[in-house]
Amino acid sequence: MSDRNEYDGPPVNVPPPPGWRVEAVALPSEPRVLPRQDHEAINAAEQRARLVTHWITLVSVALMFTVLIIGLLNG
Repeated sequence: MSDRNEYDGPPVNVPPPPGWRVEAVALPSEPRVLPRQDHEAINAAEQRARLVTHWITLVSVALMFTVLIIGLLNG
């Protein structure tokens, strides 16, 4: 580089030789058939997970306020 603030551009790209080709192309096989899904079981599991998440959040917030109130009363 001639100057520290001057950009000389990207490095020179050397093209492949003429007639160059990939030796082999791998063809993918047909996609597999997925098993049937039990949507009722999936919905029930999501509902249980949502309930657990709400309870954990409720307990965490209650614990946070308890610690905050104890800290304010002792401080």
